[in-house]
Amino acid sequence: MQDLPDAPWIRDAELNGYPEPDPVHCPICGDEADTFYLQDGIVIGCNNCVEETDADPAFLD
Repeated sequence: MQDLPDAPWIRDAELNGYPEPDPVHCPICGDEADTFYLQDGIVIGCNNCVEETDADPAFLD
């Protein structure tokens, strides 16, 4: 059986590592985001621009 060398991009990844992914930015505030919040499949904000609060029944009145 013939020994085939790895493809050049595989050798490059083994030598130099895989490049870091590009940061993801929120379409609402523009900050880097870890989490997006959706409503009906549409982004309404991220973990930087959406304020979290407890579910308070008085808030709904």
